[in-house]
Amino acid sequence: MKISATDGRGATRTLLWMGVVTGVAAVLATHASGQTPRPGGVSGPPTSLAQAVRVAEQQTGGRATKAEMERDRGVYMYEIETVSKEKTAEVVVDPASGNVVRVDAPGFFSSIGNVFDRDDQRKHQAALARLEASSMTLVAAIEAAEKETGGRAVKAELRSLYGSTLFEVRVVKDLTTQTLVVDPATAKVVPAPARGKHKDDDD
Repeated sequence: MKISATDGRGATRTLLWMGVVTGVAAVLATHASGQTPRPGGVSGPPTSLAQAVRVAEQQTGGRATKAEMERDRGVYMYEIETVSKEKTAEVVVDPASGNVVRVDAPGFFSSIGNVFDRDDQRKHQAALARLEASSMTLVAAIEAAEKETGGRAVKAELRSLYGSTLFEVRVVKDLTTQTLVVDPATAKVVPAPARGKHKDDDD
């Protein structure tokens, strides 16, 4: 049977997310002792994705545009991208303690290089403008998706679809994942539509 390149990429993405789901399960099991039950009977590590986002925003003074659980140097960590008028940064937060492990921000020479990367600057500032104009934060979107599903968020990001600001949240429950869209204008949480060939404004 011939496998197309598209099928290969789909299989790769599936395998990667199977790894993340397995990692989430491992984190939950590791911190099972001493964990606090949450609304809806969901329990997990002491620090949720929403809490990690709050920590990252306080650390950088920026607004979070993307947050996810990733395998970092052999250990699952939360990675949060923030943006402000002055800089962008990636904050790594330990889900066990809620502490910031490190902050990756452009250095001096990278900052000089970014002066010439107008497209990159435009995207970051456009994302910040949408966040500032939105009635909802990334944290609120995560919490809305978790409340709707009773699951645990492992990824969330700001999206722009046909000029509208939305949040996309991926939730794990019973070792299965579900991707949801949260509309800040209506606070509605709905299953994410199949990805088309449209281009997000912030891509």
